[in-house]
Amino acid sequence: MRKILCIILFILPSLAFAQQLPIANFVKEGDYLDMTLSPDGKHISARVRIDGKVNLIFLETSTMKPVGGVTPNENDEIHSAVWISNERVVYQFQESTIYFDSPRATGELFAINVDGSSNKFLYGYRAEESTLNTRLLKRKRTYATPEIISVLEDDDRHILILEYPWSTDGFTYFDDRMKDSQVTKLNVYSGKKIKVETLPHAGATAFATPKGEIKFMTWKDDNDFYHSASRENEESEWKELPLSEQSRQNLVITNINKAGDKAFAWGTVGDKEIYTLFELDLKTGAYTQLFEGMSTDIEDIILDPATGAPVVGISHPAQADYHYTKTPSKTANLHKALLSSFGGQVTDFASISEDGSKILVRIYSEINPGEYYLFDANTKQAKFLWANRSWLDPRQMASATPFKFETEDNIELNGYVTMPVGLAKDQKAPLVVMIHGGPQARDFLQFNGEVQLLANRGYAVMQVNFRGSDGYGAAFRRAGYLEWGGKMIKDIIDATHHVTANFNVDSERMCTYGASYGGYAALMATVRAPDLYKCTIGYVGIYDLNYAYTESYTTRLLGGQAYLERVLGTDTDILNEFSPVNHADKIKAKVMLIHGEKDARVPVINAEKMLEKLEEAGHKVPYLNFSKSGHGVRDPEGRLELYAALLKHLEENIGE
Repeated sequence: MRKILCIILFILPSLAFAQQLPIANFVKEGDYLDMTLSPDGKHISARVRIDGKVNLIFLETSTMKPVGGVTPNENDEIHSAVWISNERVVYQFQESTIYFDSPRATGELFAINVDGSSNKFLYGYRAEESTLNTRLLKRKRTYATPEIISVLEDDDRHILILEYPWSTDGFTYFDDRMKDSQVTKLNVYSGKKIKVETLPHAGATAFATPKGEIKFMTWKDDNDFYHSASRENEESEWKELPLSEQSRQNLVITNINKAGDKAFAWGTVGDKEIYTLFELDLKTGAYTQLFEGMSTDIEDIILDPATGAPVVGISHPAQADYHYTKTPSKTANLHKALLSSFGGQVTDFASISEDGSKILVRIYSEINPGEYYLFDANTKQAKFLWANRSWLDPRQMASATPFKFETEDNIELNGYVTMPVGLAKDQKAPLVVMIHGGPQARDFLQFNGEVQLLANRGYAVMQVNFRGSDGYGAAFRRAGYLEWGGKMIKDIIDATHHVTANFNVDSERMCTYGASYGGYAALMATVRAPDLYKCTIGYVGIYDLNYAYTESYTTRLLGGQAYLERVLGTDTDILNEFSPVNHADKIKAKVMLIHGEKDARVPVINAEKMLEKLEEAGHKVPYLNFSKSGHGVRDPEGRLELYAALLKHLEENIGE
């Protein structure tokens, strides 16, 4: 019945809701984060947010009744959960930290049975355990980040993990991937460790078969470039993979098949250097391109449970586009058959049982935050399980329209415009130019709480994937190098002109807004086009590019210095020219600044210096400093305060 209701919601005529919904409805985080099937498909593990905390619950697939789970301690949340067998799950905690914009794994492993029994602390810096009445240690504490690389299909008591040892600075530990990685066999009942081998490169990632054979690895060098190597067996020497004739860059391994004789690697094709997946045959050394016909990068893949090989690739030129390998696959055929059932929404397989008979299907769109269905491959029936953010009605959300245009230097730019629901044909909406961070990230046609909040308040929202963004090929991304304050900003301004000419927006009422790089670009756009925008909002933005080298933790990371030199350059004159702090007197827009006092990625000195320069230039600047936040405000009370102030700034400057 719930499935029928969901479908009805999407095929009913759009209702012209103009009802103003509470801010909390949009900034409140989702309740179902992810769901995963047990190997036999009889149970589901789900990370669920309850009363603001991420818990782990186990559900019986046939009845969807809870049978067990984990409730974290006060400062912990569930970070991830991996099925080790049909009965046992290894999970990690994550901690919310004021320094970063999202919770981070604690580097600890725990294991529990599906019925809630035998809950054990296996691994981590707090995992030390002594035998009774003795000083002998049964389990030692470990200062490293673990990654499960094989569940060892013939051994229900052990898994193979990769350990990334932490570096130290005084009494502080950092996972900077500066030390050699170690492969370890871990007992999932006792936590006992057995060292297997040490990889010959700092921060290297190993890829193992279900039986635990390690035949491929990938690592990053000091210059921030990736390498991959292979070997026939554990006694063989590692051989670095050569350049493929079909790719302009060294292929980077992403996973291997179950047999361990083939690896799958990201590589680029064509003049735009679009990213796709290649298959490498270990025996012959031959490369085969798996997905073809893309105009943008392959962003997601679906694996065949029988072979472990990718069979479906998903790209996002505007709406989702699907690509299938030439190798026959039951999983790919089922995906093709299901596409038409969900009305053009993005359709992904979140999890598949070992025999392929049960599939967790996740669908989403710009108005749908995500729904899970359980599909039975034998009966061809789909059962609705859960709608994320169920308090939001998709009919009250605003749809997005893709757009594209060519710049003066013949680069195609793509983006989306979201118009407010219920806007009259003769009415023009004020426009918020919302700029993504990164800048090596991108906007998708998917649910965005900020976009929907603004649209609900009557604003049109423009998002553009300017040059330097991910998703449109390596050449497009490189076109943004050394252009943070140059052509990338011009792209944003040109996109604004394109949208005002082609959409029903008011060119006299426009504001820029963004976070991180987006916060920087929001202010820099008002420097380059001082008469175009009436206001601007910078959220955790970098406003003096020199601080990227002197204040940010980025330079501590392996390849971090090289990355900055590649994308920003080291010419002091250009860094100064591209820094908004040096152009406060050119800004005519009304400025608002938002920052976290504990930001480690973009330290608060950026906002403080920008505020100082703006006030010297005669600006009165609303400034929100969140004393307990870092690179983004995560606590519910803080987010409500932030978005209430943001809406007030918009209303005062581009509202009715």
